[in-house]
Amino acid sequence: MTTVIITYTVQYLCSDSCHLPLYHSNHFSSSSIMEMENYTSALHIDNFSTAVTENEQTFSDSLLQRINIQIINITIYSIISILGTVGNGLVIWIIGFKMEKTATLIWFLNLGIADFMFCLLLFLHIIQIVHPHYWPFGWIMCKTWNFNLLLNLCASVLFLMIISVDRCICVLYPMLAKIHRTSRLASIISVITWIISMVISSPNIAFQHYIVHDDQHSSCFLSYIRWDNASTFDIETSKRRHRAMIMTRFVSMFLIPFSIILVCYGLIALQVRKSTRIAGSGRTLKILFTIVICFFSCWFLFHIRSMIDYADIYLRYPSRVILDNLSICLAFFNSCLNPIIYVFIGRDFKKSLRKSIPFLLENTFREGKELPEILRERNDPPETPNQNMLRATGHGVRIVMHSIDRPPSLRSSSGARKNNELATMV
Repeated sequence: MTTVIITYTVQYLCSDSCHLPLYHSNHFSSSSIMEMENYTSALHIDNFSTAVTENEQTFSDSLLQRINIQIINITIYSIISILGTVGNGLVIWIIGFKMEKTATLIWFLNLGIADFMFCLLLFLHIIQIVHPHYWPFGWIMCKTWNFNLLLNLCASVLFLMIISVDRCICVLYPMLAKIHRTSRLASIISVITWIISMVISSPNIAFQHYIVHDDQHSSCFLSYIRWDNASTFDIETSKRRHRAMIMTRFVSMFLIPFSIILVCYGLIALQVRKSTRIAGSGRTLKILFTIVICFFSCWFLFHIRSMIDYADIYLRYPSRVILDNLSICLAFFNSCLNPIIYVFIGRDFKKSLRKSIPFLLENTFREGKELPEILRERNDPPETPNQNMLRATGHGVRIVMHSIDRPPSLRSSSGARKNNELATMV
């Protein structure tokens, strides 16, 4: 019985390297080593049978804890994968086929693609957790799947940053946005963003390893050790590689994007508060606050965990296990939140959604009713014939300019409507 428990426990200890796709330690975890050391030292005490019984219970409890953690992770990852695939797939479908391509929608289309691909590839990670000692997809998929996971995570973060800059420009410099903010420029910036994401993620291809043990056992794992020349490998080189990757991801995927998002939405909030006549400005500020808090909450723990690895700080069990799993789940969950926060609360998207979803479900439910309105549309006052309109349309931002020869009363009404339109910004 003891042999069986030890065998399964060692298997689960070794499977920890497959559990976290983005960060892989080059050695066993400290908690794993301590468990093995405790077991070894216990074999030398006088009462051997008592020691074996106690260690059987210890390893049995550890095994059950690991099984429970694996089950929880599989459940959470499955929910994230399903919700993210459906939600972002809906975003891609609506924006790609139902709406006219503007600069703003190009940002959200690329954001949806990045999140959709990540949630789709998350199924491979779930399969690896279920079968930690068998990779059925071959060498090419092993080399590329972790790269694609990080690629889409990085692209998602960068597009969130670009969206914040785009909104800030639309609010602070509407005329500049009208002149230079074109679909062509947005497409070029999107291509550059994907290239930058590929460069940041490319080291994962070199450090991803595929080893075939026999017909029933194969491994796909991320390690900074060159296994083809491990005999002459310098452990310090491995640490430098690991730390370089951690710092690169921290700066490019959190420090710079979060700082820019914070500054941009802070400037937008100040602009909203300056316009005292804006209707619903409290709602606008709440949405901006929600965007910043969600981004920070989803990614802060993830990078704190990485910096702990960078500094070689030891965390005792179960603190390390809780931090590892919670941080990764929150980071992955961001791909589910993006469609809700950035897209579904937009007025133009909801109009297309109300037209499209009932059409697809009409033959199934035969109710013939549209989805209820999420946000009540404001009734704009009638426009006069001599009105000279210049609209710079962003995601939920519409700046209205009028000719200077209009009567003062109409100009006042125009200004009030401009403030009302700015309040719809999300």
